[in-house]
Parts: sequence; structure tokens; C-alpha cells
Amino acid sequence: MPIARCEFCTSAPREEVAVSRWTADPDDRERLTISLCAKHLKRVRRAGNAGHQHRGYSYKAGFW
Repeated sequence: MPIARCEFCTSAPREEVAVSRWTADPDDRERLTISLCAKHLKRVRRAGNAGHQHRGYSYKAGFW
């Protein structure tokens, strides 16, 4: 069984979070549930509607 880790780094995850993910067009969103460490969870929540940029995608906490 693989060891659980954060979606963005190799740290242990703090919790699973429902997120919206998109590239250039915010209307074309993908809805996922991902595991995030404390550091990245804080960054995603703080980013608000603009979304947290990571590897060509923007991430926003919540599906709405």
C-alpha cells in the first residue's frame, strides 16, 4: 500500500479537501478531492477566488 502524501509535495497530508481545478478558463472546472499538508492547505484556502497556482493549474477550495 502506498504511503499517503500531500498532492503538491512529499509531506504527510493533514486532511482531504474538495477543490476546483482549472487551467486558463475558470468556467471549465474539474472537481476533485485531494490530500493536502498543512502548508498547502493554508495556501489554497488563503488564495480565495483567484486560486492557488501550482504546476499550470489553479486550485480553489470548494466546488462552487
